[in-house]
Amino acid sequence: MNYKYFYKLEKWKYLIICHLKQNVIIKRKSGNMDDKFNLVKIQVRIADIDGLNHVNNAVYLTFFELGRTNFFLKNIGIFDPEDVDFVVKHADIEFKKPIHFLDNPIVKTWISKIGNTSVVFSHEIFDEKNHNIYASGATVAVWVGKDGRKRAIPDSIREKITELLVTS
Repeated sequence: MNYKYFYKLEKWKYLIICHLKQNVIIKRKSGNMDDKFNLVKIQVRIADIDGLNHVNNAVYLTFFELGRTNFFLKNIGIFDPEDVDFVVKHADIEFKKPIHFLDNPIVKTWISKIGNTSVVFSHEIFDEKNHNIYASGATVAVWVGKDGRKRAIPDSIREKITELLVTS
């Protein structure tokens, strides 16, 4: 492994670890259906707030990304970004209630469908205290090769995520 690549990989892992420390992953008892759901507390930043004094609609996609990233890291582990090549092909959001600066949102993420080349991550953002739902939606992630074309999900990853599929 050359130094430049090693530095890039170590820096990337460091950033992921810092990211995980900033966004608390909520622990649950293992061995039940709850293991298939990932919950991440979100700290709303001032930069997330728009002119209408609530979280800008575009930031919800960032919250979904936090849920997806933490879901993947929790269930697959730290991985080499050179080996995991998936991109978001589609995102869908239904906004139900605005999030304000002092709110305590939690992103719930789970896998709702697995295809040959894609995975559908479902998301729900809700309030930690009263469980009101702020938004729900889904993102479709597609595995791609170095050439940018779709490719089958690697068997090692498919095996792990198939166990996490929520079917209703």
